[in-house]
Amino acid sequence: MSDNRVLIIDDDPRICRIIKRVADDLGVESRTTDDPALFESVNLGFKPNVIFLDLQMPKIDGVELLRKLAEQQSIAAIIVASGMDKSVIETTLELGKSMGLNMSGILQKPIDIDITKEILERHFDVPIKRSAQAVKISREELGQAIENDELVVYYQPQVNFETSQVCGVEALVRWQHPSHGLLFPDAFIALAEKHQDLITSLTYKVLETAMKDDAARSERGIELKVSVNFSAKLFHDLSLPDRVENLLNTFGFEANRLILEVTESGAMEDPSSSMDILTRLRLKNIQLSIDDFGTGFSSLVQLYRLPFTELKIDKSFVMEAMKSTEAASIARITIELGHGLGLKVVAEGVEDKETYDWLKTNGCDIAQGYYFTRPVAADTFLNWLEDYRLA
Repeated sequence: MSDNRVLIIDDDPRICRIIKRVADDLGVESRTTDDPALFESVNLGFKPNVIFLDLQMPKIDGVELLRKLAEQQSIAAIIVASGMDKSVIETTLELGKSMGLNMSGILQKPIDIDITKEILERHFDVPIKRSAQAVKISREELGQAIENDELVVYYQPQVNFETSQVCGVEALVRWQHPSHGLLFPDAFIALAEKHQDLITSLTYKVLETAMKDDAARSERGIELKVSVNFSAKLFHDLSLPDRVENLLNTFGFEANRLILEVTESGAMEDPSSSMDILTRLRLKNIQLSIDDFGTGFSSLVQLYRLPFTELKIDKSFVMEAMKSTEAASIARITIELGHGLGLKVVAEGVEDKETYDWLKTNGCDIAQGYYFTRPVAADTFLNWLEDYRLA
């Protein structure tokens, strides 16, 4: 079975043929179904990386299918294919996200072949992210990987809109598995978060690696801010601020260049504990970022009370801003809100010049996304940075 797999769920044979033909041309294995009785077994057996999902079918509707996918804990990228009103489609995307599904975008009907090809290329133009469904990982195996230094850190640059200079990087973990090759976070982070010891050791390993790589850059006169994702599971440990400070001291890393990213919903899991730890981190001059802003259901009052210094607009709004007036409005309002709260605003998911220029016009501070480069290994990042500065 190929590593690149697409499942098409649609009752219109013509639509299925179009998507399947595009997939075949790209060398992507595909299957189609419109039978709810077969859907679950096909999905579990085929293990698709991408699912095209029609919302309106005679035997079962799209929302019911999303519920089934959530029950199966699917982590496939889901593309909603529909000719319905955009507001209905947008609501469906948000519903899927609330179920924990990877709602990746929209394919408007009538289907455009070029857009379909573009969507598939976006998902399959790099070595496919092997999912937890395709690669069975045990707790013991992940623990050994952390101990054996099999985790590697990739970096994605962040560019200041005002100066066009690279001002920081986000550190993103990968696993160089001895048998399965390079694994992306969706193959092991969910497992790590089920076990406090794993997510703790994994997070500090990433932080330590990021500081070592930063030291190598500093020797070449390159000093950037470094953003590291911190799971909400760690914000029950009152020793966290001291542990982070100890690492800073060990590597001689200036506290104000470290940005810890916490998801909006994560910060709200236990506001009183979060407030204690986040405040102590700020007292140590460590920067704090609200990640994936706009996808949670947190209270703005609570967010206002927490000592964040940065806000990251979720990439789902940024990537759709040029196609959806609703997404553009949310992104614009988020920029205004962030500035109103005295926060720097970072846009994730910047994939083209049009989006970059629009965000710049609307006063966003920092851009991050494929428009510059995909996340790359530390040595590759140094080469990319040299080329970018020369350009």
